[in-house]
Amino acid sequence: MESLLDLYAHTDIWLLIFCRLIATITMLPIVLETKVPALAVGGIITTLTMIVFFTVPFEVVGYTGSLISYTLLLIKEILVGTAIGFSMLIFFQIFNWTGQLLSNQGGLSMSTFYDPTTASQIPLLGRLFTLSFSMVFILSGGYHWFIVALVKTFEYLPIGSAMFNPEIVGTILDAVAMFFEIGFKLSAPLVGVILIVDVGLGVLARAAPQMNMFVIGLPLKLLLMLTMLIVLVNIMPFYFDLVIELLRNNFFNVLKGLMPTPY
Repeated sequence: MESLLDLYAHTDIWLLIFCRLIATITMLPIVLETKVPALAVGGIITTLTMIVFFTVPFEVVGYTGSLISYTLLLIKEILVGTAIGFSMLIFFQIFNWTGQLLSNQGGLSMSTFYDPTTASQIPLLGRLFTLSFSMVFILSGGYHWFIVALVKTFEYLPIGSAMFNPEIVGTILDAVAMFFEIGFKLSAPLVGVILIVDVGLGVLARAAPQMNMFVIGLPLKLLLMLTMLIVLVNIMPFYFDLVIELLRNNFFNVLKGLMPTPY
């Protein structure tokens, strides 16, 4: 596509590109959980659509010109964009889930706030970890990689050519497994320490029933959790780098699972 006349003549293709991009970008926590104006998000997606439209050659597959086939193609592109976006979303949610575990075990389960994007209560630690990871992702040039990779998906996976191969199920299951694995690795040391403290307080409560274990236990667990968080902050950059690398690998694995032929 080389001119604005092409854009006008191929509005149907432009809309298909837009649907895939908007389904992918709106899945990102950077967009979902921050106060990015909808108008700005729409402007970014429209700009990316124009870039893709004028730089990537297209050969739409499975479009016969009828309204039914075009509607099915729109739904297909939305599903492709959702799958690509989910491949990134799940890795951002690792730190939110880790914060949830730590908050529940460390006595901070009440320190939540309402998130209108998900209509649920978000733990304070989970929000802190997720925003920290998002900041590292942006500062490390992750947004640049994401934009380039997203544009490249239209070269490797042209409009209408996506096939939901069985391999993509294994890729998603692997991502879910890594979600739990990394979350447990991050939270296990602190949760283990707090569990030992709970056992000790239980034994102490049996030995000295007159002592108020609630008054003693809650400040003690908070102190231990804050101390362990200092240690956790020192190792967090390593996990940030690990998750970014896994995020990139999973992104391309999902893309391969959507290709009609092995890449």
